[in-house]
This record gives sequence, structure tokens and C-alpha cells, in this order.
Amino acid sequence: MAHEIDQTTGKAAVFVTGEPAWHHLGTVVSQAQTSEQAIKLAGLDWKVRQCNVAAAIADGQWAPCPSKFANVRSDTNAVLGVVGGFYRPFQNSETFDFMDSIVSEKLAMFETAGALKGGRKVWMLARIPTEYRIAGDDVVKPYVLLTNSHDGSSGLRILPTTVRVVCNNTLNLALRWASASDGLSIVHTESLEQRVTEARQKLGIISKRLESFQTEAQSLAKRSMNTEQLRDYFTSLVEGRSEKQQKKLLETIWGNFHNPRNTLAGIEGSAWAAYNAVSEYADHQMTVRGKEGAEKLDNRVHSIWFGTANRLKQKAYEAALALVA
Repeated sequence: MAHEIDQTTGKAAVFVTGEPAWHHLGTVVSQAQTSEQAIKLAGLDWKVRQCNVAAAIADGQWAPCPSKFANVRSDTNAVLGVVGGFYRPFQNSETFDFMDSIVSEKLAMFETAGALKGGRKVWMLARIPTEYRIAGDDVVKPYVLLTNSHDGSSGLRILPTTVRVVCNNTLNLALRWASASDGLSIVHTESLEQRVTEARQKLGIISKRLESFQTEAQSLAKRSMNTEQLRDYFTSLVEGRSEKQQKKLLETIWGNFHNPRNTLAGIEGSAWAAYNAVSEYADHQMTVRGKEGAEKLDNRVHSIWFGTANRLKQKAYEAALALVA
């Protein structure tokens, strides 16, 4: 498949509310009230079935692999991955219905859902109905990101993430006090009551992390930085590259630091502005692989949430926090 955004059924497997995101590949909808509606709108109403695996050992001869199974997508018969015998696939429907209880109580709202890499990775993004004002007119919106893979590359996770409205920069927030530093795993249970309780518990942990983020970001906005401090901060994030690459990256990041999005009243010249100069590069300017424009744009989605861009933003955020520690 040419694009990271799944289009194996002839349409982009993503829906959005409001303005069309993901490079206008999605379908704009007013809202989805249930995970079932969201799955249908996003083209995710297919299942994963497990098939036996065999090895071709000679012409016409096959040897079974009893400890391996192929995860196969029901609507296209595409093999999404080969997994061990103890692997149990989490279907899209059971993955996303975890959010139904908190959405029904207006604690969150379905906003986007989709698939990457032909369905090997799926996600749902739910908006938490509040805003965090960092300083002046600089506003950040909080979300819950639910992700799952069907190729065995990662588990089912729930992550807090934010979007800075002025430039659409995103940041996945590590859950430092949770059992896993890169997000919360979700346990599937037979009890609906237990499932609702678990959803509330997970949302509570997410909400605490987001509140902590607001305090951190406001501290960064209050931390003024001089030219030497900024140079040291930016340089520390581009180390390990060639001198030519470092020079080009630093010119781009310095340009971002001085643009109108990072010179808003209350944040100009601050550690928050410095971090967002790096974040803007990671989300919108970092080079991504791809033969065509659309392919590169779609690959950027994966990088922003799960790949190189996300890792750079995490490094930049932790380095910025160290300045105010």
C-alpha cells in the first residue's frame, strides 16, 4: 500500500469532525455518539481472523507451523501480521467500545478514528471537553488517544495527547506514574460494570496527567531564555547529525521560534516558545520517507504519534522541563 492511511477498500479509513484533517482524505461528520458509529464512519467495521501458517519447504510441499497464526483482515483477506499461538486479537469493535461509557456521559467526545498501514495499526481520538490556556491567547486542547495493532508490534494503549490550537502541534504525554511509561494498557473483561469502572479509572489518570501538563506548560511560558540558553537548548536536540544537517535544522528551528505563532503575548522568548519551535519542526517540517507528496503526508501521521517526530518532541519537552526544574 502506497499510503500509511489505510485505503485498501477504496476510501480513506479515517473520519474527522470539523475541518477535514489528514490532508483532506477523511469524511467530515458532525459527531459520532457511539463507537459503533465511529467505526463505520472510519471504515473500520471489519474483523481480524486467525489462520494457520505453513512453510513452503519444496515444490508443492508445505510444513505446518503449529505455534504461529496469521492475522487476516476479513474484508480484504490481507495478512496483517504473523503472531504466536498465545496471541488473542482485539477486534476494532471491542477495542473502541471501551470509550462508550465515558462518551455517553459527555466526559469525552469521539473526534477521529482511522487505520494505518493497511489496517495493521488502528486508532481513535476522543476530545476531552475543556481547554488549557497556557498564557494569553495560547490555547491547548486535550485528547485521549486509543491505539491498537493487529500485527503484533504493539499492544492496546490509551494515551493523553494535546493539540496546540495556533499551529496544530501535538504532544503525546508520558504517564510517569502509570504501570507503563508509554501509556496505559487496557484489560478486556466480560463484566460491563467492571469495564465502565475501568474506563473511568483510566480517564481519571489521563485527566491528572493533563492537569499536570497544564502546570508544566505554564511554568515553561514563565521561563524567559536568553540567546545563549536558547542556542544550547536547540543544539542539544540536533547533536549526532552532520555539521551541514545541524546548521540547516538550527536555521529552521530559530525561524520557528521567531514566527508569529511563538511570539504571542505571554510566551515570547520563553522555554514554552522554544519547545514549540522544535515541535513545529517535528510535526510539519521534518523530512519523511515517501515517493509521492501524498505518501509523505500520510507517513507524517505515523511519525507524529508513534515515530521519529514523537520521539524528538518528547526529548525536547523533557529538556525544556529540565530548565525550570
